Amino acid sequence: MIKKILLLAVFAILSTGCSTHLGHLKPEQSSFHTEAPEGENLLSIQYIGVGGHIFRFRGSAIMTGASITNPHFLLLGPFMPISTDKELVDKYLPDVSDVESILIGHAHYDHLMDTPYIMQEKALNSHVYGSNTTAHIMAAAVDKSRIHGLNDRMATNEKVGEWIYNAEKTIRFMPIEGAHAPHFMGIKFMGGTYDEDLEELPWHSFGWKEGQTLSYLIDFLGEQGEVLHRVYYQDSASEEPKGLIPPLPAADQKRVDIAILCPASFNQIENYPESVMENTNARNYILGHWEDFFDNQEEEEQRFVRATDPDDFFARFHSARSEDSGWVLPAMYSTHYYAPHGKKLK
Repeated sequence: MIKKILLLAVFAILSTGCSTHLGHLKPEQSSFHTEAPEGENLLSIQYIGVGGHIFRFRGSAIMTGASITNPHFLLLGPFMPISTDKELVDKYLPDVSDVESILIGHAHYDHLMDTPYIMQEKALNSHVYGSNTTAHIMAAAVDKSRIHGLNDRMATNEKVGEWIYNAEKTIRFMPIEGAHAPHFMGIKFMGGTYDEDLEELPWHSFGWKEGQTLSYLIDFLGEQGEVLHRVYYQDSASEEPKGLIPPLPAADQKRVDIAILCPASFNQIENYPESVMENTNARNYILGHWEDFFDNQEEEEQRFVRATDPDDFFARFHSARSEDSGWVLPAMYSTHYYAPHGKKLK
């Protein structure tokens, strides 16, 4: 109990710390209401905040864990109740009725808490994929046939993981063993695992235990099964070799087209984001989980995540970025479009 109280005290200091104005760093203006450009085999990626992204390609859709509720920091801790704000999700979550798969990087509340409601009311045919802890939590709210624990199917730095395909064979993904960065001064909150199915969803933030953190390699496939777009995704900064793509068989080797990185807590990790950028050698980067996410949905201006220096992050990011790569700090709910490598958007 004393340890938990001390952790909560440090967490309160972190939570009440000032978030940072972006200043000269401006996120892309939202393209949510614009029409898609012309071109074949376009991949669209819409940012929905924190670790949430919606990917659409050749009539198929997949998403990563959305966080729309974003409770105020005063509601966090082991004694304060939190739950999905259904009205807020109804208001801000785009149409996800076509989503087949929801990929969860780790089971903290800001990545998983809204998923049960989304699966029950918004993405009725979707399946959720994540750690075994994610599966045990989701069992309290969703039919088990729609839940998939991936601990035994993930890649590590020593072995290749399993490719998992959608029904139309237009998308496949491989889970990769990752790790969650400490939150503050080397301290990580809300760790731990669940080994059995829960009967009820956790009622406070510390009940949403991290579980095994995962990164993902996501391929978007052409008519002959060829990889037209390769995306690397993570929703937490990870310390190498965790989170890195392992050596793949020759038939599966391809440069990453888009790597989605996580500025939050980057300064708690040695050689991040440099290690992931060297490993992926991506043509494009999307910076997710960058904004201050406490009770922020109706803020006019987004601020950088707390206790993180954007100037320091961008100095290291640009130093590691190859000259031929592009990047974007996405505005909330903005959509960006990507053509297969070598083809231009019209």
